[in-house]
Amino acid sequence: MIPNLIVPVLNRYDLLRRMLQSIDFPIRDLLIIDNGGGFEDVFEKGELPVKNLRVLMLPSNLGVAGSWNLGVKLFPHDPVWTFASNDMWFRRGDLELLSTASWDALTLSQHVPHWHTFAVGEAVIDRVGLFDERFYPAYCEDNDFERRVQFAGLPITRLDVAPGHDNSSTLKSDKRFQRRTRRRSAGMSCCISKSPPGWTWGSRGR
Repeated sequence: MIPNLIVPVLNRYDLLRRMLQSIDFPIRDLLIIDNGGGFEDVFEKGELPVKNLRVLMLPSNLGVAGSWNLGVKLFPHDPVWTFASNDMWFRRGDLELLSTASWDALTLSQHVPHWHTFAVGEAVIDRVGLFDERFYPAYCEDNDFERRVQFAGLPITRLDVAPGHDNSSTLKSDKRFQRRTRRRSAGMSCCISKSPPGWTWGSRGR
């Protein structure tokens, strides 16, 4: 059983339903972080192999990094945190393979894009900290985190997980969001190259 699956969503709730319907492996806690305020009961709970379901309806968009961090904080004692995008879907066996993710590694797909579903172990968060919320609302937070893991000398496991993925469907569905994201991501690009190797966005006081 996977201890948790954390799924942020901002729009395209139709794709969220598709992703949920593709779940074919037991999950203890499924957390949907609704940043767009448009979530409805897109499925019957009995349809899914999920023990506990939690939907957080947020008053504003936390962004990708903020949503991932919230998921970690809500399950602080789990050894591994597993994440998925709302615009991807699992192929048979993907989740079972993800369930092997280790507590001391960052686990990615070996297929591009590598971050559409992934897992982070508690030893990684303890060493390098949380995702950098200065990358808002989206993009570059994954590259930055991977770079910090590499600098820390921690293992990065790449599994033969190959889900389907409608890349950037959230961005493509809203032109205003496209413009805002491009401006902010461009402004933050320097942080990937300028942040020192020992810098972390920690879960503890800095």
